[in-house]
Amino acid sequence: MANSISLGQVVTDAKSNEITAIPKLLEMLALEGAIVTIDAMGCQTGIAQKIIDLGGDYVLNVKGNQRTLRGGIEQVFADFLDDNPSERPLRMCHEKRKAHGRQESRWCYVGEVPKTLPGRERWPASRPSAW
Repeated sequence: MANSISLGQVVTDAKSNEITAIPKLLEMLALEGAIVTIDAMGCQTGIAQKIIDLGGDYVLNVKGNQRTLRGGIEQVFADFLDDNPSERPLRMCHEKRKAHGRQESRWCYVGEVPKTLPGRERWPASRPSAW
């Protein structure tokens, strides 16, 4: 599939929020083979499972609403950046460019989810090898 994007919108009830709207929105999208990205509000195990059930994969923003998971992820990166040996090394890509009148540097790290990540068993994977 070439670069694709789907945007959607669902009205939430007055006493509701994004967490209840996201599953409804996901049902409206064709997710087979797609990668779904959601901000920290959507970092919920039920939402992750819904994406997997609909044939997609997910990238969720982890912040303070998932403290244990965030702490574990921070430790993985700290070990990697300190050059400590780890069970699952990360790969890094670094890009520099000038944009918006300033020099930008971006780093991207990719790796398997460590078996020791706290709460790992709560987060669904699309395929066993993904975890």
